[in-house]
Amino acid sequence: MTTTASTPAAEFEGFYHAHFTGTVLLVYSFTADMPAAQDVAQEAFARAWQRWHQVSGYHDPLAWIRRVSINLTNSRWRRLRTARSYLERQREEHTAEVSPDHVAVVAALRRLPKNQRSALVLHYLADLSVEDVAQHLDAPVGTVKSWLHRGRSALAGTLMLETPEVTAPPAQEIRDRGQARRRVQLAAVTAGAAVVVAFVLAVLTVTAPTATPVVPALGTSPSAALPPGCLPGQIPVDLTLPVSESQVLVNVFNGTKTPDLAENVAADLRNRKITVGTVGDETEYRDLVAVLRYGPESVGEAQLLRAYLVVEPVKLEFDPQRATADVDLVVGGQFKQFGTPTEMRQKIAQLGQPTLPPGTCKR
Repeated sequence: MTTTASTPAAEFEGFYHAHFTGTVLLVYSFTADMPAAQDVAQEAFARAWQRWHQVSGYHDPLAWIRRVSINLTNSRWRRLRTARSYLERQREEHTAEVSPDHVAVVAALRRLPKNQRSALVLHYLADLSVEDVAQHLDAPVGTVKSWLHRGRSALAGTLMLETPEVTAPPAQEIRDRGQARRRVQLAAVTAGAAVVVAFVLAVLTVTAPTATPVVPALGTSPSAALPPGCLPGQIPVDLTLPVSESQVLVNVFNGTKTPDLAENVAADLRNRKITVGTVGDETEYRDLVAVLRYGPESVGEAQLLRAYLVVEPVKLEFDPQRATADVDLVVGGQFKQFGTPTEMRQKIAQLGQPTLPPGTCKR
C-alpha cells in the first residue's frame, strides 16, 4: 500500500524528523548525558505516536513533546537521586569522577543572570507552572516568560559547542516503540481485569446463598441497613476531609480552548502530591473557574480541591449514583492558578466542614 502525506504515519514521520534533534538538545541541556537525552526524546515521541490521534490535534504538539520530555527527565533525576542516596549509605571508599559534561552544564547555569537561572530551575526542574514561578520570584508572568526564553537561548548557545551530533533513529522504530507500549498497557489492563473477575467469581461462589437475594439500588437500601439518623431513600455519604493530599484522586479535564491546559494542571496537582487519574478534554466552561463532579465517596476530597481553587465561581455537581472515590476537575476559562497550601487551609477554615448534598445523610 502506498503511503501518502495525508496518512497518520507520514504526518508523524514529518513531525518526528523536524523536531527530534531539537528535543534531544533540550534534554541534553539539563542532563549533560547524550545517550540519556536520546532515549528520553525517543520515549517522548513513542508516547506521542501511541496517542497521535489526540496529540496531532493539539494547537502546538511540540509543546506536548517538550513537556513529556521534561517530565521524563525529572523522573530520571529522581531515580538517580534515590540510587545516589543508597550508594552514600553504603559508605563507598571511592568516588567516581565528575563528568566533564556535567561540569559544563553547571558552569553554564552559573553564568546566567540570577533571575534567568532561578526561572529555569523552578520551571523545568521543579516543574512549576509559569504562574507559580512568577509568584515565587515576585515578578509578572510576562517577565518570567522572557527570562525563560533568554535563559534557554543562552544555555543552548553555551552548550552547543559541547554537543555531539544527533542522529535520529528511523521513524518506524519510534512507531514500533509506541505500539509496544500500547500492547504492554493493554495486556496489563486485561490481566488486571481478569484477576478482578476471577476474585469476584470466587467470592460469589463461596458466599452465594441458596436463593438469589434482591440487591437494592443505590439509595434504596432497607432502613435496617442505613446508618443511624438516615431515613429510607437517603444516600449515606462520607464527609471526612482527607488527611493529606495524597489521598485525593482527581481526573483533570480541559474545559477551555487553551491547548495542553489539562496536562499542565495535572502536573501542578502532582506537585501538590495529589494523585491524577484520567487527563483529557471537556465541554467549554468559559465563565467558570472550574467544575467539580463527585459522588458519595468523595465529598471531602471535593471540598479540599475546592479550597485549592481559592476563588469562585466553582460549580459543584454531586452525582448520587457515582460509586468511585475520585473527583472530576473540569478547568474553566476563569482558572488562573491553584492556591498555596496556606491559602488552601484558610479556604478550608472559611468553608467549614463539608455539608450534606440534597437527599443524603451522614455515614
